[in-house]
Amino acid sequence: MKLVVEDAPILKAAIDSIVSLVEEGEFELKHDGLHLKAMDPSQISMVSFIMPKSAFSEYSIPEEMRIGMNMTQLSNVLSRGKKGEKAELGMEDGRLVLKFYADKRKKTFKVPLIEASEKPQREPKIEFKSQVSIRADAFKEALKDARLVSSHVRLILDPKEFIVEVKGDSGDVREQFEVGGSEVVEIKTENGARATFPLQYLEDMMKATSGSSTVTLHLETDKPLKLEYEMEGAKVTYYLAPRIETD
Repeated sequence: MKLVVEDAPILKAAIDSIVSLVEEGEFELKHDGLHLKAMDPSQISMVSFIMPKSAFSEYSIPEEMRIGMNMTQLSNVLSRGKKGEKAELGMEDGRLVLKFYADKRKKTFKVPLIEASEKPQREPKIEFKSQVSIRADAFKEALKDARLVSSHVRLILDPKEFIVEVKGDSGDVREQFEVGGSEVVEIKTENGARATFPLQYLEDMMKATSGSSTVTLHLETDKPLKLEYEMEGAKVTYYLAPRIETD
């Protein structure tokens, strides 16, 4: 196989969206691109990653295959690629071969694979009727504010606004993003929705976003959250289980 990305940091940024949630995972190399679906160790969240064939300057595989990787190790190796260098992925003797090169300079890393599971993960089948698209930097800042008060955050959506609400022993925080403001791109909902989620997972999901990018949150009352965005030619989707409140 031979997969080439023109600028190495692009591949590093894309893979970091996976590393923020899982340490190990399986890439599915399909004819239309690079795929991955993985649960985090706690089984609370899931990441679904797609980097299409069009994101690569060269994409050639002999057949569709699955390869298991330590994502943290892969990210560390990818961090050695510099801007202006190409990144090339290949296989040799059961190991992943990563090459970085520019002009007359080349460096090669060989990374061991881990055993692939028998069956790939499947995404949850949930019908979402409510969603909000918001600037990544605005949502990140709201999560930072929430961190001052609690380890859980309540997301509320109605036709006119998106609310990030936190209530804790040390105080309350409520941030409202109205339709028509510079932060909210779009809201789609009829009856509204609300659910509470662990804050740390939301922060991890947002780590790979750039400030001016847009994230879309699909929300249903007391059901898993679906959060998705695009970056560097790849698309990443996360699912996060809610905290069911009894009060």
